Parts: sequence; C-alpha cells; structure tokens
Amino acid sequence: MKNVNSLRLFLLAITVATLMVGGCAGLEQAHHGYFMKGSILEKTGDDVYLCIGTKDGTKVGQELDVYRSKRSNTKSRDWERVFTGKVKITEIVDEHFAKGKVISGTVKENDIAEL
Repeated sequence: MKNVNSLRLFLLAITVATLMVGGCAGLEQAHHGYFMKGSILEKTGDDVYLCIGTKDGTKVGQELDVYRSKRSNTKSRDWERVFTGKVKITEIVDEHFAKGKVISGTVKENDIAEL
C-alpha cells in the first residue's frame, strides 16, 4: 500500500511540474500577444522597430496608427489614448518583429502601433 501511495505522489509531482513548465510558455505568449503587441521598441531618427510581425498579420507597406497612453489628469486613475502619428512597415524581421518608418507625427519608444 505504501508503494502505491508513493507512486501516486510521484505521478502527481510529475504532472504538476509539467503543467507549470507548460504554463510558463503560455505566459510568454500572452505577454507578447497582449502586453507588447505593437510596442515601439526602438527609434533611431525616423526608423522604428516594432513588436508586431507576420504572426500578427503584418505586411510590408501597411500604415499603422500610433497611440500613447497618458493619464487624464494627475489626480485620476483614468487613462486615455492619444494619437501621436503613423508608421509605415518597411521590413518584416520575423513572426514577432518588424521595422518601419515614421511618416507623420511624433512617435516615441513605448508608444503602441495598431493594425
């Protein structure tokens, strides 16, 4: 009976470990897909690198609106999205990243571009 309980405990530990490792991979995908998607990662002159790629449906030549989040006022917990400009995709780096060029407005790192 003791061996059966030990085996069950061992199998439970293996199952939990497998779920935890699989869950971490899912969290990474969620982080990219929901929190970073569209982020302006780097800006040099008018060139920008964005966290958006083929996996998101991005294509060379697309023009994306860019927004910045800011507080409505300093005493409020409310945030608003402010249009800051447009970026044109010039190169697809891979499934997660693209390079673009600012075609209008004032775009900064951490702004968000939307398809």
